Amino acid sequence: MDKVDVNGANASPVYNFLKVAAGDTSDIGWNFGKFLVRPDGTVFGRYAPTTGPLSLEKYIVELINSR
Repeated sequence: MDKVDVNGANASPVYNFLKVAAGDTSDIGWNFGKFLVRPDGTVFGRYAPTTGPLSLEKYIVELINSR
């Protein structure tokens, strides 16, 4: 996998989509910004780099069980 830009004019279309779909088009400020995506491809949420992965566990389980 190649490195891609996540912000700016050269941002990957995937990250542009995720930001728009999450309702927050601000720049991804740092590594480990997170997005959760539902099985149907819609964005469930956007989370800051400071959000610990374990704090998202209940949402991840909910999304897995919604399949």
